[in-house]
Amino acid sequence: MRIRTLSAAVGLLILLPLMYIGGYWFAWFTFLLGAIGVFEIARMKGIDYISLVGVISTIAVGFVLVPEHYWYYPITQFNYEFIFYICCMILLALTVYKHQRLSFVDVAVLMFGALYVGHGFRYLIIMRDLGFEVILFLFIVMWATDTGAYIFGRFFGKNPLAPAISPNKTVEGAVGGVFTAVIASIVYVETLKPHLAGIEHYIWLTIFLSIAGQMGDLVESAYKRHFGVKDSGKILPGHGGVLDRFDSTIFASIMFMIWLNLMK
Repeated sequence: MRIRTLSAAVGLLILLPLMYIGGYWFAWFTFLLGAIGVFEIARMKGIDYISLVGVISTIAVGFVLVPEHYWYYPITQFNYEFIFYICCMILLALTVYKHQRLSFVDVAVLMFGALYVGHGFRYLIIMRDLGFEVILFLFIVMWATDTGAYIFGRFFGKNPLAPAISPNKTVEGAVGGVFTAVIASIVYVETLKPHLAGIEHYIWLTIFLSIAGQMGDLVESAYKRHFGVKDSGKILPGHGGVLDRFDSTIFASIMFMIWLNLMK
């Protein structure tokens, strides 16, 4: 517990200042997290990532993840979707010449990972571009959800939420997580009066974000169980890997952008 707490504190000391600064610093730090996330997916699948395959996959996730205005000329002249698909085609071509070490399924896992992780982290950058208060709102909802789910699950949990995937999670914990997130968001919005990029009905948004975040956590538990691993990585002592820490955030950030687009 001491190592876990210390690791979390160090992580926040790095993340929060970069979130506050925003701009290029936050964008490229987020790219680093995304690249590590794809590496962790490759590692779970048993793909040799420290190779040409890893270089191409990292380029693919980079062009998905980093918004266009954070790239430099002449890269800004390229079509980013084309570059992503070119990376896909190169990896598929490598299955012909490296078929003993790289299969079609490996390429599918890598490219889906690039899209899944890339878009999740990309939307964090876009949210920060909307304002520090916006991205802080998302993280407050996620932190409150985790805390509430743990407390309610520990003291009131009886009915399993997804016993085949995550036996320790309960329906009571999930509901408690949503309830705690709503209370935290009300306190945040009504006390600090943050500018949330014109977001209305933030309580409904909080509910959707909390549910999406918890589903993201369950999804990661499902693919870790599929690959037979306990943690996605070891970069964060006591917490596991990047995906272990940002599984909820990836799902929630995608839901956040869906909400913004539907509300326009």
